[in-house]
Amino acid sequence: MAGLTIGKLCFGADAFAYGLELCLARAARSAYRVTTATAGAVDVLLVTIFWYADYYRLEAFYRQSGIRPGGKPIIIIGGMQATMTPKLAACFADYVFVGDADEHLGGILDQIESGKRPEHPNLYRAGAGDLPSPCECEPSAFAIGTGSCHSSVRIEIARGCRFKCAFCCLSGLKPYKEVRASEIEPLLQAHHGRALSLFAPERTMHSEFDRIVLAAKRYGCKDMGQDARLDRLEHVSGSSVTFGLEGLSQRLRKTIGKPWSNAEVVERLGRFVETRKNISRVSMYLIADLPGEMDDDWTEFRELFLEIERADWSRRLVLCPILNPLSPKPYTALEKAHIRLFSDYASRWRRLLRKEGGQWGFRIIETFVWGPLERTMDAIVHRAPAEAAAWLIRRMPTPLLLRKPRMDAREGVARALIAEIGKQEVTLNMLEGTAP
Repeated sequence: MAGLTIGKLCFGADAFAYGLELCLARAARSAYRVTTATAGAVDVLLVTIFWYADYYRLEAFYRQSGIRPGGKPIIIIGGMQATMTPKLAACFADYVFVGDADEHLGGILDQIESGKRPEHPNLYRAGAGDLPSPCECEPSAFAIGTGSCHSSVRIEIARGCRFKCAFCCLSGLKPYKEVRASEIEPLLQAHHGRALSLFAPERTMHSEFDRIVLAAKRYGCKDMGQDARLDRLEHVSGSSVTFGLEGLSQRLRKTIGKPWSNAEVVERLGRFVETRKNISRVSMYLIADLPGEMDDDWTEFRELFLEIERADWSRRLVLCPILNPLSPKPYTALEKAHIRLFSDYASRWRRLLRKEGGQWGFRIIETFVWGPLERTMDAIVHRAPAEAAAWLIRRMPTPLLLRKPRMDAREGVARALIAEIGKQEVTLNMLEGTAP
């Protein structure tokens, strides 16, 4: 197959394509971004699957483009979600690469170009036997342009995570490894004056983070990153920061590896706000439906808001709390956790953010919560047998694959999906993790 024509497909933001672009660069290959009109014209289609919703979008793409595995093009799927759920990915691909493919995509494409069936220890096919463990590659200095006209630059500075939070798959998928500052600095020099996103699961924990930040300043690059652990907020230079508090109470935080008390949270937030020149915007991520969650945990979280309200510095705070119900993932300690797909967290969250009909003494941004439909579609990807999940996805109407129905219709649609996949002997108890 001389002169291999390669297509690439990624759903969502440019940042989600970083790994695919890195693999192509290391393979010294170029690829065309395909549409439903052009996908059938390439020889190989590389698809990156970042999270659960991409499977539904991929099925819609196949319908609209007229392509399917087993024909043209040869479809290879990779990415973090594909690595976590390779059996499901194999239902939508000719091949699935499990893990990091930085150093291996080139050899696979060379085999295809020479007319051979590609073989690699981490290349999985449906029915191929045992699943391989995720491939591990050393991270290396690489940059991609993101945003409008690629106005900003995204650079990976570390891979894996130093911490082993019970809900997070990153430390289970790959060991923690850093890109050396000496390798990153030439990239900063090459992108002089550009907006910059230095990313890693816990980027401020990089052993040379301060050196990297100083180099960025030296070359006129503005670090737009704003994520940090609560105990590292001071390492964010701007007035906006994002951190994961996760548990509603200290008791729940301890169970997942972030044992901070309300007093520690208030002290750290206050220190951040008081050292900024402008109004501070703080985004705080939380997880609902953690194992053992009780009403007392919600009461303790409300107490946190009251403590923030009493602080003088809260007048200079805009708080954006974001609640995500637990999504148990492979490679985590909570993979088999019991969840309640139809718990009405949206109403409870709305009441809290609105102070039960009152108003908090600091500015707060009201955010939405995943409801039963999003949680059910996510649980189908992670907990239903792969063949059953693929069967259901292929039967779903195209509009539902691409967008959610009205809010007041979503719970009914979720129950309809559970009833439909029940024909494959998948039950609500299986999806919630309560089946014997």
